[in-house]
Amino acid sequence: MKKKEYTGTCYIGTVGAEIGIEECRDSIDSIARRIGDGGIVRHRGTKGYESRQLHFNKFIESQYDFMLLLDADMVFPADTLERLRSHKLPIVSGFYMRRALDPAGPVWYEYPRNGKYPFAPWVYKPDKSKLYAIGASGWGCMLIHREVIQAVNKLLKGEPIVIEDDMDIGPYNLGSIMTAIRGMRDLVDSQPGKEVTISALANFTTILENEIVPINYRKDVIYGSDIRFGYYVWKAGYMMMGDPNVAPGHMVNLPLGLGEYQAADDKAIELSRKNSYRAVNEMRRKNDEERERLSR
Repeated sequence: MKKKEYTGTCYIGTVGAEIGIEECRDSIDSIARRIGDGGIVRHRGTKGYESRQLHFNKFIESQYDFMLLLDADMVFPADTLERLRSHKLPIVSGFYMRRALDPAGPVWYEYPRNGKYPFAPWVYKPDKSKLYAIGASGWGCMLIHREVIQAVNKLLKGEPIVIEDDMDIGPYNLGSIMTAIRGMRDLVDSQPGKEVTISALANFTTILENEIVPINYRKDVIYGSDIRFGYYVWKAGYMMMGDPNVAPGHMVNLPLGLGEYQAADDKAIELSRKNSYRAVNEMRRKNDEERERLSR
């Protein structure tokens, strides 16, 4: 069977702080577009999550097939959109850096092949001839097809896409939970016969098991909206891909990009990878302990 190809027009949205950077703005204005693509929609504000969610809302109401989300504090190649769209994939991210120099590190997270959460940071030097399967990425250079957003929205059960979350449990239908609770209270109050009680409890238990689904088992770690989104993309059955050939520079005192990362000391990169794995494994260990405690 031929693999599905994703094509079409694009909504382009940027998110930035109150004060813009001229070099970044000029690069965004220079991104090549096709006939049928939208103009650049800019939102600025102190709360980035609100601006990003506003882009999602506007995109869903539009006629476009893709949405390209860009951070306004980066310098983008002119072919950013064309390169990402040329892969004909449902979701693909460019490669850019966190705003840190010691050491520099990308915003990608590893693809969760073992199903473990949280995802581990992606700490490698990329081969520019390859696409990479990734678990999550920052919002700053991401092309998303409408189909992916619709699938994620179904899983979120009315929750916004762009929120920070402890992810101790997944999204739930509060009405279903309240129905089950009221039903169990009715059983306590009316005390029907054994057969009716067992049948009703089986139904209410199924409702609660379907709605209250633990993910992280802990409340003391808050995950960013970009990592949360990557998790639900994965749960919806889509594979996020990363393209290191689309490598915007993140503005610090200079546009920090792939070139600076490639030039970083290999020993520093390896140490950063080991430290990341150590931290993630410790979080997973505590998560497993809390799951066991709550399951007793």
